[in-house]
Amino acid sequence: MSGNGAWNRVFEWGWLPLFLVVMTVALLTRPLMPVDETRYLGVAWEMWQSGSWVVPLLNGEPYSHKPPLLFWLIHAGWAVFGVNEITPRLVGPAFALGSLFLIRAVARRLFPTRPVIASLAPWILAGTIYWLGFATMTMFDQLVVFFVLLGIFGLLELGQGRRRGWLWLFLGTALGVLAKGPFALIYLVPLTVVAPWWAGVGVSWRWFFQAGAVGFLGSCVALGWALWAAQLGGPAYAEAILWGQMAGRAVDAFDHAQPIYYYVWVLPLLFLPWTLILPGVLRRVWKGRGSGQSVWPDPQFARLMLAWVLVPFGLLSLASGKLPHYLLPVIPALSLATAALLAGLVESPQALRSRAVAVFWCVMGLVLIVLPWSTSHGLTAMLPGGVSAVGVALLFGGAWLWVARRGPRQLVAVALATGVGMVLLHLALLPLRPAFDFKSFATRVGELQHGGHPIAFVGRYRDEYSFYGRLSQPVVELGGEAAAKEFCAASPDGIVVRRLRGAVPPEALVSTQFRSKHDVALPCSALASSNRAEAP
Repeated sequence: MSGNGAWNRVFEWGWLPLFLVVMTVALLTRPLMPVDETRYLGVAWEMWQSGSWVVPLLNGEPYSHKPPLLFWLIHAGWAVFGVNEITPRLVGPAFALGSLFLIRAVARRLFPTRPVIASLAPWILAGTIYWLGFATMTMFDQLVVFFVLLGIFGLLELGQGRRRGWLWLFLGTALGVLAKGPFALIYLVPLTVVAPWWAGVGVSWRWFFQAGAVGFLGSCVALGWALWAAQLGGPAYAEAILWGQMAGRAVDAFDHAQPIYYYVWVLPLLFLPWTLILPGVLRRVWKGRGSGQSVWPDPQFARLMLAWVLVPFGLLSLASGKLPHYLLPVIPALSLATAALLAGLVESPQALRSRAVAVFWCVMGLVLIVLPWSTSHGLTAMLPGGVSAVGVALLFGGAWLWVARRGPRQLVAVALATGVGMVLLHLALLPLRPAFDFKSFATRVGELQHGGHPIAFVGRYRDEYSFYGRLSQPVVELGGEAAAKEFCAASPDGIVVRRLRGAVPPEALVSTQFRSKHDVALPCSALASSNRAEAP
């Protein structure tokens, strides 16, 4: 493409420092977020301190909701550097970074004569707000995204006659299932079945036999763990991991039931800000069809999108349980498709009309300007007036996007706005950190437990304190006041943790704000006074 060498280097690799800066700021400003991140590190800690390397544990009980790969990766970091918070929090960003490199490699093999698509794809993926935000989290989904991309890369390698593609397909399948169970197969199976029509592997019974064998062997790795864990974890755990979780989520969701059309309106939100410019881009591509400027409609690429996006979208829509991040592996597919759409326009002297994105960031800026002065919610009252300055910065960023004109620089500007916007949002919300940071409170709870005081929690305990507090014993869950009284009668030196609205009782040994409530640790002797302090 035209332009000087410095600009070309920015276009080729500028997404890398952008990603690293966003990850660094996020990890420095944001604590482990309850309840998911604190729970997953709590599970890893319980496995570590109890020596339960096969069966994940949550508050002393087998944890059937997730396979062990994320926990094993956390353990690997602890084995080298000791138990710490930093290395577990690098797992998600590390796999997200790997996905950026993989989508670039996939684009190179799909479009060997269109290198601009490989240059654009990481920018678009890193410039997607939801994907970039999720990249900072210690969760399972970025692992699945990486292994789905690895499987696709393996299929493309096979299509080019490189037998090492079988290894990548095997690893993508085996580790994808170990990362999040059969969920990974919702993406990998359709891609593998349709591979003869998009990856160039050729249609033959031999291909289907070999691909089926590799997929089966990959799944057997996870199945081997599941059978071993089922034997160790007991009948209830065995039923949960071998059948209950998958069937329950598909047919009768436990916590996340949504209507069948849920993803129809969610997916456009997940692909912001690019959703805002796609209508204009599609119109220009349609007008320029037949000019050789676009890969659409390319039958081979269309079949890839069918297997990668539409089939999983349909299957997940039919399932009862739905969450937005179940569609996270679709985001690289949409990024690749968007890069293909934009490739013919990237050197155009005309603007790509990103003004809708500019308006989006201006609206975000206005929200931040107003937010500190709104006291309708306890959390907004914690924001200082200086947060409005961040909103002003976002307004200027939106104005910058409004005037950006030249094709490739405008695309980089949109992605850069996402990265800068994420950094500014993390800085703006930094004053809210005390409302989500359990570290000091959990450390004190751990000290009390290590000092011989049994710990109980009124309500549903989700392992919020286990990692930070380095708890060595399960927390007793109490269903209500009667259960709390029975616990204190049996353990007079016990500590009851309660989540209260209103003022913190003076008898509390330690307390912390959690969202608009407070977690308080009360000695059993203060149970009666804590009952009076709780708001209705």
